[in-house]
Amino acid sequence: MSRNDLSDPRLHADNSARRLNAESIRFGIGAEEISAIDSESPHFTVIGQPRAMRALNLAVRIPAKGYNVFATGAHGTGKRTAITSVLREYDRGIDQLRDYVALYSFERPDLARVIDLPRGEGRVLREMLGELVETMKHVVRELLEKQHFRSEKDRILLTTEGWENQIVTDFERRLADDGFTVVHAHEDEEGRADILPVIDGEAVSFDELQRMLTSGEIDEPTWNRMRELYYRYLDELKTIYQKLDLNREDMERSLDELTVAAAKPGIDQAFVPLQERFTSGPAADHIERLRGDVQQHLDYFLPDGPEKDEDGSPPLSRYRVNLLVDHSETAHAPIVFERNPDYPTLFGTHEPVPEESSEHRSGFMTVRAGSLLRASGGYLVLRAEDILPQDESWNALKRTLQYGVTEIRPAPMPFPQPGAGLKVDNIPVDVKVIITGSEYIYELLYAGDEEVQQLFKIPAEFDSVMPRTEETLAQYVHFMRFITREERLAELDRDAMAAVAEYGVRLSEFRDKLTTRFSMIADLIREAHLFRGENERITRQAVERAIDERRFLFSLPEEKIDEQIVSGELLIEITGRAVGRINGLAVIDRGYYSFGRPLVITACAAPGEDGIINIERESGLSGEIHDKGVYIIAGFLRSTYARRFPLALEASIAFEQSYIEVDGDSASSSEVFALLSSISELALRQDIAVTGSINQMGEIQSVGGISEKIEGFYEVCRKLGITGDQGVLIPAGNRANLILSREVQRAVNSGEFHIYAVSRVDEGMEVLTGLVAGERGSDRRYPKGTINARIEASLEEMARRMKQMGG
Repeated sequence: MSRNDLSDPRLHADNSARRLNAESIRFGIGAEEISAIDSESPHFTVIGQPRAMRALNLAVRIPAKGYNVFATGAHGTGKRTAITSVLREYDRGIDQLRDYVALYSFERPDLARVIDLPRGEGRVLREMLGELVETMKHVVRELLEKQHFRSEKDRILLTTEGWENQIVTDFERRLADDGFTVVHAHEDEEGRADILPVIDGEAVSFDELQRMLTSGEIDEPTWNRMRELYYRYLDELKTIYQKLDLNREDMERSLDELTVAAAKPGIDQAFVPLQERFTSGPAADHIERLRGDVQQHLDYFLPDGPEKDEDGSPPLSRYRVNLLVDHSETAHAPIVFERNPDYPTLFGTHEPVPEESSEHRSGFMTVRAGSLLRASGGYLVLRAEDILPQDESWNALKRTLQYGVTEIRPAPMPFPQPGAGLKVDNIPVDVKVIITGSEYIYELLYAGDEEVQQLFKIPAEFDSVMPRTEETLAQYVHFMRFITREERLAELDRDAMAAVAEYGVRLSEFRDKLTTRFSMIADLIREAHLFRGENERITRQAVERAIDERRFLFSLPEEKIDEQIVSGELLIEITGRAVGRINGLAVIDRGYYSFGRPLVITACAAPGEDGIINIERESGLSGEIHDKGVYIIAGFLRSTYARRFPLALEASIAFEQSYIEVDGDSASSSEVFALLSSISELALRQDIAVTGSINQMGEIQSVGGISEKIEGFYEVCRKLGITGDQGVLIPAGNRANLILSREVQRAVNSGEFHIYAVSRVDEGMEVLTGLVAGERGSDRRYPKGTINARIEASLEEMARRMKQMGG
């Protein structure tokens, strides 16, 4: 009897129960199903994310430190929409919002003083200080025009000048009596004045006098007398200048006191509105300091006052207000989405003024707020992929959340910038931070960073699928209507809505679920709008055309593989039988598009001690999960067959004509079938492609991408020639994942193509060989002639041969 001889009816396997009928794979959503649940409402709320919504609601309602959120989930699952919805629903209100202003520090000009004020008061302070400056200009001008002030000022000036003239005149008279005169230095020479002797009515220098002594024009006693008088009068001149300086200081002080006393009523009146509006706190303190500075620098308000103050800035700029954050018109707690969280953008900076600019600003006026300060009193939303690469920003953000204060500092520059030495007060902030990212990133951060554990206590996990119920399907329809109305697209008829819903099920990979990646659903609707042609509404045909168009755009690699299969370059057999060879099914996932295609898996077995050799691993093309699958195959062989004898096997498994890394365990069932075929020399059907993973107990486990794999093999069979016997072998657990194209459903319904569902390796071998697998009897042996009996006999023979060879 040949290896696959089915002449003995006792060895013939009945696989009819494993072949899925048309009813079991039928999938579709009809227009009547949509009509039954469509309320024609365009209102759309967040759906399919109960866990994430509860997490967000919990976090925003707990004011304690650390209740910030890390929202995880796939892109397009509505994280931004859900976050915005929850934050809008739980509005923290505007009463707690604070305006932030930067002010001049009168004690430390190198420090920008930042204070917070109740909402709207920042703008009020800025406007009122602007009015104060204008009022003070008017007060000073009026003061200069008052007759009493001018008379008193003139009196002080005249008194001072009279005293100065008196002391100078008396000194000059005594100099003249002794033959000296005062010579004032030129402006470009150092010193105020000098004393020179007078000879024959002319002032001469001591160098000239020395010459006259040498030439005999004057005698030595005269020379000695003049030198003595010169040094005495020079000391006296210095003393006079010191007295003049002190007297001038007294005069300036008297003028200042006069000015302040005269201006005090006007100053008091000018400050009344400010002091009544800001009665306490840092604003009142600043106003009091500002008042003292105004009294000291009334000359700043003169039309011909100084151009710069002692810091080199415009004099009156110190009285301005730099309004960093203005909430005067804010109606809700702020929600700030920051996509570029470098340090200056997130925390603020000092805005440099180009040297060639004619603009002049005091240092504190160059301070700019960041998004963190703008979000204070509300929420800041960041993406993990944006903030984590910014080490400085990420560490500073954690410090801010830990201590409740932030710091504004200038961005690093290659060259020194004006105002770079300015320091800014630490600023108190109250903000909830929500970071969106992948689950992997959150787990990595949580495990490796204790600060993340303390500061981001709430994970909001967004699922990529949701149950398919009448309620969720109705919400799906609401979303479709929302998109078409929001973006002014053509409406979808109900058959088109059904097609879009089918697409949502397909993306979920479960017949009883829908995808929550609404961005992809919205994209399909937009593209279907383009393909609606002359129709006023979007039809099912337009939706299917959009899907086909997208598939065509992404399917170049798919076409190239098919060309290689049809030309024979890739050796794929879809008819006949072969030993140690099987068509496995793989999914090529390009991220934005995936498709399935068959690939040949072969196995060779002989007596030996090396076990199963994974050729992909030996060549560096096997991933860790695939390696694990091969080890599981070895465990399956030992537990199933090698109970009475040692496993003395040397076998190799290879993915033929595969030159890229292989990973995943979805081909492990194909590998075990090929290996068992090689061991037993039982031929396997080549018209059936296989997918599924196994465990050590021989159970076939579900895998992903099942629909793409089935459709991929069907497409290859269609191009090489449909025989009516071809099909696929899948895990029974994948029945819930069968969301097949209409064409494949039609082929199965007509008997052109077949789908077999199995739960164990034995069942799969029965389908692939047509023989009964066999179960161990009371004698612990398999029935003679069954698949398992032949496999066990072959392995036992290998063990015997190895023993004979001394192995």
